[in-house]
Amino acid sequence: MNKVVDKEQMNKILPFYDCSLNDTSVAVLGNGLINHTYIVHSPKKHFVLQHINQYVFKQPEQVINNAELINKHLQSKKEQGLYPLEPMWQINSNLDSPVVIVDDNYWRAIQYIPNCYTVEAVETDEQAAQAATAFGQFTAALSDFPANELSEIIPNFHNLTFRLQQLKNIVKKDPVGRLSQCQELVDYCFSQNTFIEKVAELVEQLPVQVTHNDTKINNLLFNSDSQKPIAVIDLDTCMPGFIMHDFGDMVRTCCSNLPEDGANLESMQVRLNIFDALADAYVKSFAGKMTSLEQQSLITGAQLLPFMIGIRFLTDFIDGDNYFHVNHATHNLERAKNQLHLFRLLNSIENHLTEIVMAK
Repeated sequence: MNKVVDKEQMNKILPFYDCSLNDTSVAVLGNGLINHTYIVHSPKKHFVLQHINQYVFKQPEQVINNAELINKHLQSKKEQGLYPLEPMWQINSNLDSPVVIVDDNYWRAIQYIPNCYTVEAVETDEQAAQAATAFGQFTAALSDFPANELSEIIPNFHNLTFRLQQLKNIVKKDPVGRLSQCQELVDYCFSQNTFIEKVAELVEQLPVQVTHNDTKINNLLFNSDSQKPIAVIDLDTCMPGFIMHDFGDMVRTCCSNLPEDGANLESMQVRLNIFDALADAYVKSFAGKMTSLEQQSLITGAQLLPFMIGIRFLTDFIDGDNYFHVNHATHNLERAKNQLHLFRLLNSIENHLTEIVMAK
């Protein structure tokens, strides 16, 4: 992420929003690793400015168009009293378009909501419930939106068969000679045939929904006064999917007592109080719109997301760390070991997880 604002770049972009560096402040916003995001304050307006990463998002117009469609639907729901949060509007430039293209780079402006903050990690049951409620309300409000009208921003993003094939392909190549460091972990991934087949059968039966696909708590804005979520943000990966993926990503990022690159695996525990809070709030947030099969799938989703991201970390490690940002040579390997250990722990308590989810 850019640490310094490129003034030459801003002098090209800001005029599209009737602003100038002469009387406008621009500062880097957040700690995201994908897009470059800035907060812009001028005498007449305040907004978030974002440069879309075209390496990750090959067709930026699709990201912008999906967000437009989603926000229009959410606004309609809000006006009907059926959605309690704020849509995050993209702001048109003076060309009357939500996208600005400069030097083949894609930019957009996004609504700025004052008096808000973000939370980086779930620490309490209440935070877990707030996150699950907000993301659940988001998907429930979009449950009658035709998901096939949205573009698939990153094809096969949560396709386990595809991720396993990627791993198989890179194992054959072993381009930087790292396979010997992780052969046992690779073998473990390919040995999970029962689970892999279970997922394949399930995705054939589940209804397709509009899902967020990045349900970390830091993708929510909290109101500084009420300390409650006010908006779901970062709609870049919103696309057709299954709710077990969104729930699974919450479990993956909230329920371990270790960060995803924590190496002290013998001390890893599943925080069942957090899992209970997530499951309870998520099921309730759908207000009856979640099918019985979807509710059952939440347990599989909780196991699937650590397994799949573990495979992706492992693939990237063998490939020489070309996708995920790393801080040292074995960073992706440590992440892979961490996530696959979480997968093991969640499998070992599957019956307990099932009891929790199906009691909601």
